[in-house]
Amino acid sequence: MKNGKTNEVVDIKDFDEVLEYIGGWGPFQYLLTLIFFPFNIFLGYVLLSPILTLFTPPHWCLVPQLANLTREERKLLAIPQDTKVAGEFSKCSQYVVDWSKILSGNINQPDPSWSVGKCTDGWEYEIEDYHKSITTDFDWVCDDAWIPALSQTAFFFGAIPGMLILGWLSDTYGRLPTIIISNIIALVSGMATPFVAGHVAFIVLRFCMGLSFYTFYLVPYVLVMEYVEGSKRTLVGNLGLATCLTLSGVYQPWVMKFLGDWKLFNWIMFSQMGLIVIVPFILPESCRWLISKGEGDKSVKVMKKIAKMNKKEVPDRVYDSVLQMCLKQKQLNESMPSYTYLDLFKTPNMRKITILISILYMFVALEFDTTVRNISNLNFNIYMSFMISGALELPADLLSIIGLNHLGRRWSSSISLFACGITILPCAWLADHWEAQAVFAMTARFWATYALNTGMQFSVEVMPTQLRGQGTAFVNVMSMVSQMASPYIVYSSVISEKAPFIILGIIGIFAAIPGLFLPETADVKFPETLEDAEIFGKNDRFFWMPLCGSASRYKKQQNAQEVGSPTDNIAFSAL
Repeated sequence: MKNGKTNEVVDIKDFDEVLEYIGGWGPFQYLLTLIFFPFNIFLGYVLLSPILTLFTPPHWCLVPQLANLTREERKLLAIPQDTKVAGEFSKCSQYVVDWSKILSGNINQPDPSWSVGKCTDGWEYEIEDYHKSITTDFDWVCDDAWIPALSQTAFFFGAIPGMLILGWLSDTYGRLPTIIISNIIALVSGMATPFVAGHVAFIVLRFCMGLSFYTFYLVPYVLVMEYVEGSKRTLVGNLGLATCLTLSGVYQPWVMKFLGDWKLFNWIMFSQMGLIVIVPFILPESCRWLISKGEGDKSVKVMKKIAKMNKKEVPDRVYDSVLQMCLKQKQLNESMPSYTYLDLFKTPNMRKITILISILYMFVALEFDTTVRNISNLNFNIYMSFMISGALELPADLLSIIGLNHLGRRWSSSISLFACGITILPCAWLADHWEAQAVFAMTARFWATYALNTGMQFSVEVMPTQLRGQGTAFVNVMSMVSQMASPYIVYSSVISEKAPFIILGIIGIFAAIPGLFLPETADVKFPETLEDAEIFGKNDRFFWMPLCGSASRYKKQQNAQEVGSPTDNIAFSAL
């Protein structure tokens, strides 16, 4: 391809070359990045809001006969001391006596000989300093404390068929319809949840919400990355997380505290997803996907709009070459069967990539989700800990922009996960020192966020264009399987307050290994086909990272020529 002179013959081989003409970083990409920002806010609602809506404030057995006493008098007289936590009252038991006799006898101190039993008239909650949650509305505590954990498992379970179906839809019918469908599912589920009348309906709606997760965010992420030149991928992929997801995590707890009611909170947060109705009018279909389907006329139409917005003069012969390329691709598609999930395991290197990135992202997602939800096990104010945890997105995302470009994807995943593991472990023995425990837990949260950003970008980049939708869907399905364990790791604190931190520490340390054996995707163009994926990263040095320079990347100079450099490898194409 020659683009220095307009009279040269143009032979377009992939969309990467088209970007050189229409612009890979200009006003169009700026607008696309801004359009992507709201999806980062929505991610915060879907991912983080259940921590608040399912929050369990301090509680104890309700004893209606003592309603005329003050709260402290009721607790002191009717509730036994917690045998596991010194100075705390039991949450699930009460003294079982004839309270009319106790009151008539002016007794204001419990007798240790009184019999103790389960709560018989419900629970009393300390709402004044907290908020109404679905847990308080339906008394999902004590013997029913398993319901919130099960609802989160149902959420992740729903994501499995959702990812597989919507991932196939993304590759078959396009990115745009998938974005609309998945966000509408999240919108309807979120708005309907406050109307539930019991735990069965709630769990069903959590499953429905799970159908849209992670697709409602991931497909817009893929679409935006497919329009941006390689050097700006990390910036665009993490900028929305650094700003909008951080903002979402910072203001959600205070909105909930101000409103005081989870129902109103849910309606206000999820109604914002109604903005999805304007997306078809402002967001174009992926040109890369259109080309892969041989849709020449539609591709050229979008390219002309991009070129106009980026103020680029593009010779007609470039568009003619694109039309010819699309015609060849369409003929090829008609002569070949469509790709399926089985193709991820068809060839040796593709199979290795799929297995390793799946294992890595399973660990990453589990570590991240559990560190987020585990703030409920910290001896720290829920609103403040939620805000600090959310605010950590900003420095972690900004550092990941630098780290992914200089350390690469492999070493970024390894270092961040190992750091997460060794910083969360000490929390197991710091329960009596809440300040130190909070510092270590938030540090681990920081590294888990860095790891998630790495895993998210890595999982998209290692997949060839032909299977990118299904490949990323499969990887995320596996992450949903692992995240089913997240609520139970948090819930393991009822067995031992050390358990969640020890489990997270061990997972983080072992999770540092698999990413090191994947191809490094920094500073190279990516595979378009399965054939390209077979030689992807084969000649990279194990200890290489971008800060070492491209000259030292490959094992042998001649092999470097076979695989190609970031600038001249026509076998690969950037997202």
